[in-house]
Amino acid sequence: MIQKPLSRFELFHSRDLDATREAVGRVFCDHRMELSERDGELDARMHSKRLDKVGMSYIGYGADVRVDPGVLETFYVVQVPLLGHGLFQQGAEHVYGVLGVAVVVGPTRPLSMRLDGDLELVILRIERTALEATLSDLLDRSLPNPIEFDLGMAISGYARTWYDYLMFCVSELNRPDSLLNHPLSIQQMEQNLMSGLLIAQHSNYAEMLHGKALPAPSRAISRAVEIIENHPELAHTMGSLAREAGVSVRALQKGFRRHLDTTPSAFLRGVRLQRAHDELRAAQPDTVTVGEVAGRWGFVHLGRFANTYRRKYNETPSQTLHR
Repeated sequence: MIQKPLSRFELFHSRDLDATREAVGRVFCDHRMELSERDGELDARMHSKRLDKVGMSYIGYGADVRVDPGVLETFYVVQVPLLGHGLFQQGAEHVYGVLGVAVVVGPTRPLSMRLDGDLELVILRIERTALEATLSDLLDRSLPNPIEFDLGMAISGYARTWYDYLMFCVSELNRPDSLLNHPLSIQQMEQNLMSGLLIAQHSNYAEMLHGKALPAPSRAISRAVEIIENHPELAHTMGSLAREAGVSVRALQKGFRRHLDTTPSAFLRGVRLQRAHDELRAAQPDTVTVGEVAGRWGFVHLGRFANTYRRKYNETPSQTLHR
């Protein structure tokens, strides 16, 4: 007999519909399940291994069934057919899951499934908060909307690499002496699976992930401008400004270019230069020096400050101070 995936972690083998539904529900969520044919006979088997942020399962029902989990809410699942086929519907979208076509289910739309008796699945469960945190880290910004994947995943290109890695992990976890059973390896494996899925499967964030980030919205630019104008003397960086504005560094730069026709660095430098100019005009020459004013507004190289200042105001900082 050919060994089934994750056989070391058998959860149940049952012909009882209620017991099967209850056991599967403990791993995923409460759901409706019924036999598609009145005289159908269930022969369900499930193997399951929960890690930290993800869980891996193998399941086969041995009979045609209808399964309606509804809205998953707190997790994503990727269902990978190894044998047989099923019809998966989420909202208005549907796909036939077969060998070579996986199914990626999000947490915001109701799911229903019609599964043939010969269908065998490897299922990856990913916690919603973990996947959203991974994407937020990849984009270096907060997420304005939930992640919504295309339902069908053709196992080709990037998806083929991701699928091969998933099946490698499933195989390795079944070995007690595998390196992947070490806690540190599990953490890295989970991260690889989540980031790989985000890159491999098309979603509403695909353009941003593949280097086509849109400029930051004007409200984010306004927030960055406010931060700079309120405290230009602070040691702002592109990373710190982007985090405060809730966007990526790249989006911040594009947004400044689109909305203000400048860069964040140039804008910050301009505000600092204006503050230095205002202070020099108001100061008494015997109470302050040009170097003190320049340093107070973040200009550490006095010669460069003087050159920039002269180009902007057609006089040297010293001339402004002594006027």
